[in-house]
Amino acid sequence: MNNRGQIFTLDLLISLFIFLLLFTSVVLFLYSVADVNNPYSSYYSQVTSTYLNNVANQNADILSESIGSPANWPQYACGQISSIGLLQNTYELSPLKMYNLTTMSTKCLSQLLRAGGSFNVTTYYLNGSTVKIGNRPITAGFSIPQNQSYIASVSRYVVMYPGSTIIKITFTEWL
Repeated sequence: MNNRGQIFTLDLLISLFIFLLLFTSVVLFLYSVADVNNPYSSYYSQVTSTYLNNVANQNADILSESIGSPANWPQYACGQISSIGLLQNTYELSPLKMYNLTTMSTKCLSQLLRAGGSFNVTTYYLNGSTVKIGNRPITAGFSIPQNQSYIASVSRYVVMYPGSTIIKITFTEWL
């Protein structure tokens, strides 16, 4: 019988070894790049950044585009409020609601915004200075840490009631 066209056991073992080596390399590469639990993978960074941006956008929209429920929520206890909003009417911010945002406990505010323990709401004038009502700066939540790996900050511009003063509401979320 002729040896041409026959496969030998050694050839099969070498080809199987090369196949397993390549397959293992591809699986390890995909696992390291697409692992959601690995903080050094690019997929983890993308998922985390998208999550933070979504939370920040939702909360900035809630605060700057709604009156709240009930509309006079500053007069109620935390358990009776279903959502908070800073608008006086359809287009203007309420100074009273902005002030009451600062007097509300961070636990209650965190619960209503579904933001956890890593958020900050601050209001600014267009020149960059913090809005103050009764010598109290309008800021709520926690202090923004300086060395966070993932942080998202979203701003909305709204007119303050009464008048034409434009206020920038900035919502910041981090992990």
